[in-house]
Amino acid sequence: MNMTQARLLVAAVVGLVAILLYASIHKIEEGHLAVYYRGGALLTSPSGPGYHIMLPFITTFRSVQCLTL
Repeated sequence: MNMTQARLLVAAVVGLVAILLYASIHKIEEGHLAVYYRGGALLTSPSGPGYHIMLPFITTFRSVQCLTL
């Protein structure tokens, strides 16, 4: 493997890691809860406001607005 191929491989790995991080980090706004689904099944624990990490392309989420009276 020459130096050009090694640089191309490193660039591809860095790009893949960047895409996975972008797909796994999400933000929940104040006054909302995140409800998570994995394979279409509802998971048991919601998340409050802030930044959260989930398994990319496996876990999905919905942001639900919560009102306190």
